[in-house]
Amino acid sequence: MKKRVLTVTAAAALTLALGCGAFAQDLDTENPIKIGYVGALSGDTALWGQAGLNGMELTAKQINEEGGILSREVQIIGLDGKGAPDDSVTAYKKLVEEEGVCAVVGTNFSSCNIAIAAVADELEVPVIATAASNDQVTVDSDGNLHPYSFRLCFIDSYMGYLAGTYAYDELGLKTCAVIEDITDSYSTSVGDYMVQTFTDLGGELVASEEAQNGDNDFRAQLTKIAAAQPDVVFIPWNYENVCLIAQQARELGITSVFFGADGWDTTELIDLSNGALEGCYYVSRPGFNLPDAAAYGEVYQKEYNVALESECLYGNDGVQWIKQAIEAAGSDDPKAIRDQLEATDSFDGLLGHMSVDPATHNPSRDAAIFEVKDNEVQYVGIYDPESK
Repeated sequence: MKKRVLTVTAAAALTLALGCGAFAQDLDTENPIKIGYVGALSGDTALWGQAGLNGMELTAKQINEEGGILSREVQIIGLDGKGAPDDSVTAYKKLVEEEGVCAVVGTNFSSCNIAIAAVADELEVPVIATAASNDQVTVDSDGNLHPYSFRLCFIDSYMGYLAGTYAYDELGLKTCAVIEDITDSYSTSVGDYMVQTFTDLGGELVASEEAQNGDNDFRAQLTKIAAAQPDVVFIPWNYENVCLIAQQARELGITSVFFGADGWDTTELIDLSNGALEGCYYVSRPGFNLPDAAAYGEVYQKEYNVALESECLYGNDGVQWIKQAIEAAGSDDPKAIRDQLEATDSFDGLLGHMSVDPATHNPSRDAAIFEVKDNEVQYVGIYDPESK
């Protein structure tokens, strides 16, 4: 299993444009605070996993230059979960049982974190999901809380609510279709909430189709959608499949607006979609459109010389939230960290302000709408239907 460890020493310290000073000379490097990361460091979505790990590493450098946590060095240990549930569970267990981490950040896949949740409860080391949005990441199918599972992102039901509401109320669309990945809990959950919200508001579902991750030809499903002529098609998939579905839909003459969720959120969306997503929308986190996140992004690009992916912001916020919990507890004991994470009524990260519901471990935070326009992803703004 691929393992990546970041240990920051005085010789390796660099000056970051984050207000950091010189490396702390009295930092305790003999007794480091170890924080783990599980993400897809290989495979089709490795750009997300690598961005998350990079974000954690960059933030650890900043923290160590400022004196560490409780005057102790922060060490990041990253393992490849390959975007797969079994591999992610294996990585989590290795981080806890062999590496001795006090907390774990990751993954950004709901299926992986649902699999990790029961193991985290058994091993009693908290795990903070980044963009894993399915409700069952933190609460099981019977409504029981997973006490050691947390998340930084909003949940599927909220994304579906925002997408459905924006499509109906703001865009004035009246009929919808949906195509879901039946092998992916994220896709089916978000898609169902999109449709439910849209129809509850008065819209009509005219077509509902299913496919599977790994399919390359969606024309059979899209032909049925084309016949129904919906105003909007909800496509709650990850970006690679979204781009393929959109291009095949346009080839079949479908002119509907396409609407998605945070699985669309990547710098590769424009190149991969080849114009098929022009005039379409998705809901996600504000990302680099917030001032502090934009400043961090500049430093990130100088450090890694790669395109910006908002998963690096989740990496930063995961480390900073754990830091806040450790400092509040005065200890890096995993149970003490868990208690402080659950009690969070205010945390300000690069993704904005959030608080945590202790009954569900779900955060309350802002979401944003994005539009593909003039061959680029444009930030429409924070969207909160309740504030209207």
